[in-house]
Amino acid sequence: MSANAAAASGARLSGPVRITLPISVAYDLEKFTAALGNIARSTGHNTCTSGVDLTFITSREWVVDPLTLEVGEGIAAG
Repeated sequence: MSANAAAASGARLSGPVRITLPISVAYDLEKFTAALGNIARSTGHNTCTSGVDLTFITSREWVVDPLTLEVGEGIAAG
């Protein structure tokens, strides 16, 4: 069951969950707090994540824009 399906059904996910955060979210307290709230809701724990085995890693994927050749942080698709 996907995280969105679990949240919609009110089901709680079990087992470990790996969260990949872009640096722009990981090092910004307001963004990280908002993301953590979304993660809690997605796992079926609306008020906290203390009952969920979460592992946070920072994004280490870079992407080259084929038009400009600029390098930027890769963003996970949802």
